[in-house]
Amino acid sequence: MLDTDPSDGSPDGGWAFVAASDGAADLLGTLTELNAERAYTRSDLSERSGVALKTLYLDGLLDEFVDLGLLVRADDEADDESEPQYRVAADSDLLDAARAFDDAYRAG
Repeated sequence: MLDTDPSDGSPDGGWAFVAASDGAADLLGTLTELNAERAYTRSDLSERSGVALKTLYLDGLLDEFVDLGLLVRADDEADDESEPQYRVAADSDLLDAARAFDDAYRAG
């Protein structure tokens, strides 16, 4: 589970999380453009976002995004034979806010 308690050094808000987490901004930006009906592997997300697979998987960024409700697992978590797959959470308020921020920035 994502640690959001600032008393132990964790980021104390969404912007702080994005700023403090390697690859979070790039992954979040990528998720705003992906199809929520399609499943993506860790490799797909790494390639599309430009975030190293190690950062996504071993450093736990994908798990943090699942905990935040930005991604949902799209595979059978008990199946250790295949690469995990994820879908963009179509109903994510955080993702909607990121899209709105991106749109406002582009509008200038």
